[in-house]
Amino acid sequence: MKKTLDKIKKTIIHKTKNIVNLETGNAGGKEAPHVLIVTHGSNFHPDDVFATATALLYYGVDKTGLGQFLHGYNEIKEKHSGEFVRVVRTLDRKVMDKATVLMDIGREYDEKRNRFDHHQEGGAGKREEGTPYAAFGLVWRKFGKKIIGNSEVAEYVDKMLVKQIDSMDNGIEIAKSLFPDGTQPLLFEELINLDCDLVYSLGLSPQEMSKVFDKTFFKLIPIAQKMIILTAIKGFALIEADKKLEQLYNKMTDKRVIIMDKKLPFRLAGFKEILFSVYPSVRGGWNAQVVQIAEGFYESRTHFPKEWGGKTSEELQKITGVPDAEFCHIGRWLAGASSKEGVLKMVELALNEIEEGRETVKMTLG
Repeated sequence: MKKTLDKIKKTIIHKTKNIVNLETGNAGGKEAPHVLIVTHGSNFHPDDVFATATALLYYGVDKTGLGQFLHGYNEIKEKHSGEFVRVVRTLDRKVMDKATVLMDIGREYDEKRNRFDHHQEGGAGKREEGTPYAAFGLVWRKFGKKIIGNSEVAEYVDKMLVKQIDSMDNGIEIAKSLFPDGTQPLLFEELINLDCDLVYSLGLSPQEMSKVFDKTFFKLIPIAQKMIILTAIKGFALIEADKKLEQLYNKMTDKRVIIMDKKLPFRLAGFKEILFSVYPSVRGGWNAQVVQIAEGFYESRTHFPKEWGGKTSEELQKITGVPDAEFCHIGRWLAGASSKEGVLKMVELALNEIEEGRETVKMTLG
């Protein structure tokens, strides 16, 4: 093991000899308008990685090529065109004082002056439901809507991504172990921290360690930006899907079954009558899926018949009487057939089970 760590150490140090900081932008040099983004040096967490990724997006620096799909990004990029944007990781107070944006350090929160720390006494405020802000959330609260170009999507990104990272950075437990031995779930916080843990294990000098932390931090920026942008893109897709879902629902004769011409990220749980969704499978054929009891929960409102679970092809066709039935998931929440008619027949059989009391329906939590 020691030989392995020594090899990693030599590889990493060699690659970081010329690393100073992240410098980018459409123009450079002393005469260019200068944007200085500063966060703390040494080890890092998702909080400061994502706060930096957000600040860079706001100043028109997209390391992924996906920023063009955000409604507000192109305008931002044009606005900041020609600026020289630099990110510095430091504990130097003089550099911090010169920052255009200072994040996760400085013990001060002042949105007008772009000071986004939450470590000071009293923190930096909480969301309406009580979740405290960390640096990522503070930066997102100011810049997120401008980057996204849509307030509803910006709020969605906060709920699905930003708030999670803020919670973990503030020491708030967001998931509990379901394993009998108490093994903790592997969350994004821990995945990011694996990079730091590796650095600590190499036995580096403080100077070497600082270089490796910087190198690793900047490698994570494109990953963080990609997660932010993809979460936003999903938010936009959900808004469009919700509009279509409303139209489909209003046309439904049997409110228990919604039939789609293609699978979209529909939020079906908000419609209390719907039990099954039917849609063409990307693998060919048609699928029927049971609706969850609430958004974000795995528990289904009902199930396909017990004897279907885990069955496929001829065996399932014999049980159901549906000639093109293809499969039923062992968890009985998903079933499929070669044709739309076939899968609708399977749904009809499942509804009969419910009506005759052989299968139950659970519409709410608890």
